[in-house]
Amino acid sequence: MNSHRHVSGEIPLVYHTNSINKSDIPTLLDSGTSNYYFANISLFMSYTPFDQPLPGLTAEKGLMFNIARKGSIKLQTNVNGKRRTITFDNVLYIPGFRSNLISMARLSTKEAKAHFKDNKAIIRTKTGIDFISATCSELLYVVKIVSEPTSKPE
Repeated sequence: MNSHRHVSGEIPLVYHTNSINKSDIPTLLDSGTSNYYFANISLFMSYTPFDQPLPGLTAEKGLMFNIARKGSIKLQTNVNGKRRTITFDNVLYIPGFRSNLISMARLSTKEAKAHFKDNKAIIRTKTGIDFISATCSELLYVVKIVSEPTSKPE
């Protein structure tokens, strides 16, 4: 069972009672965020660190976080038996987040559409190609990442 509690220095976007390994950070579709936020630095192909972290503010009143870097990530997913490679640009690296967040608002600016059926969400391009599949778990849509980059950016 999930519990929500505030841990000093971290924002509990998804808090599980068991400890979370960095490689186990879930990737979620998020209809409430306007940016792509990722906590797993190993997913970044390239990034630019900021001289000083930039402040970010959550929708929950008074909670702030630090944006440490901005870059690009490449993910591989499996949608209906087909492997898809997706590149996201202008991704913000947020150390301490408990989830990677894919912004539905950002996807919609690219004219992608979400289709929901049988506890699943499929994100489809404007040309009809399904490129993200997510399964609903505890009212969160979790994207299964098939593979990650093998090396970290320098």
